Amino acid sequence: MRTRSLTLSLLATVTATVAATSALTASPALADTPPGPDRTALIDEFSDWWTAADYDGDSDAGKLATAFKGDVTDKGADVLKANDGTLLGINHAAAADPDQSLRALEDADMIWTETLGDALGPVLSGYFTDGVEQGKLPLTSAVIETGEDNATTGDAKTDFNYPRPFLQTGDRDRGSVGDRSRNGENDLKGLDAQLDIHRIPDQGTRPDNGAPHTAGYDTFAGVGEKGLDGINQAFPSGHTTYAYGISLQLAELLPELGPEILTRGSEAGNNRIALGVHYPLDVIGGRIEGHVNTATQLADGDYIAGTLDPARDELVGYLEDRCEADGHGATLDACIGDTDANDAGGYTNPFTDPVSTAPVTDRASALQAYQARMTYGFAPTSLDNRPAQVPENAEKLLATAFPELSDAQRRSVLAATEIRSGSPLDASSDGWARINLPAALSARVTVDSTGAVTGVEPGQDAPSVVSADVPGQPAGSLGSLVGSL
Repeated sequence: MRTRSLTLSLLATVTATVAATSALTASPALADTPPGPDRTALIDEFSDWWTAADYDGDSDAGKLATAFKGDVTDKGADVLKANDGTLLGINHAAAADPDQSLRALEDADMIWTETLGDALGPVLSGYFTDGVEQGKLPLTSAVIETGEDNATTGDAKTDFNYPRPFLQTGDRDRGSVGDRSRNGENDLKGLDAQLDIHRIPDQGTRPDNGAPHTAGYDTFAGVGEKGLDGINQAFPSGHTTYAYGISLQLAELLPELGPEILTRGSEAGNNRIALGVHYPLDVIGGRIEGHVNTATQLADGDYIAGTLDPARDELVGYLEDRCEADGHGATLDACIGDTDANDAGGYTNPFTDPVSTAPVTDRASALQAYQARMTYGFAPTSLDNRPAQVPENAEKLLATAFPELSDAQRRSVLAATEIRSGSPLDASSDGWARINLPAALSARVTVDSTGAVTGVEPGQDAPSVVSADVPGQPAGSLGSLVGSL
């Protein structure tokens, strides 16, 4: 296996030594309300920045009187100003790029074969798409559709009632609420009532119904064909929750290419900002919700053994047959190596913006892009030196990547690869905001003779577990790894 050198910024994700890992803070118990924890509570740090008015969606009069209503808090003025600024930078960059504009509109369709259609690189994506279209991957399709079905944000959107970024003053004349201040009703603490969103026009053709791809600006503002029934609040992003739901399920099926798959999912979330229909904080919230939804599903009964594992066998077997027939090797690992699907021959994207500043050209740059989109460059909004915190059920996300590890060992891997505390929404997320799954899925994990995880080295070609060189002694430990820089 070829080992890629770790970059400094990726090493910065390794925030826990073995001692810190053994002293993980316990996460609060998950709520009993199915299908998992309270989605609003996990992202409730947003309430520090915005005080929402109660939303009444029972009638047109109620929607008109209450939609997008609330006030920016004193504490939230700087955070939400940064939210606006980063949004505009990404939106303006995408609007000037016809190719990325179209990709953003395609992702808005919420059709998983569109979004994931290039996540495995040109060769394996072609095989994957053929198998789905020809009905040869029914178990695989069902797993991804589970991610689609579970893409819920609960009541969070209406609980937070945050205005969409593209709202315009003149919308009040069209029967809706007007701009983000509701034409002067909301106290925005100096934020612009109307942002300079570059709207990306409808274009292309949806594969399901022949209609143009659309961002849905008028619909979400309540001035489209659906009228006020179309009103839809900004925070968190449901499309992002969906994108992570489907990409996480595919990454569970193919953890060998999990970093590339999840970076494609992060691009789909980022494309909500590119269209100007969501803010960065919405996307961060959607990522948290998508991870919670998936981990909750994985922890449900025999889902892993009864549903996920058979689908993985189906998909790997199908890909291996196709690879062997085309001379790329008889095993998945050989085929990935021959096609370079975990590097320059995998998922790529030339688009750059103020957050993801380099094109995705290989695994290393995919990991960089994903990590950049975890925080969107925000300054810490809470303490940035808290101990590692792995939330309940998060270890299930590593079940197929590290089947030989115990749940406790997988938690150690997640603790070692999580980002620093303090990023936006981390304070309320029980640790979900910190989970850097692509880093974990690209890690070489060293385990000593006692079963302790003594080394976690992200940035490898594939997830792997190795024994310490000398039983009972650490090999490639986190301490020596970081200390060698």
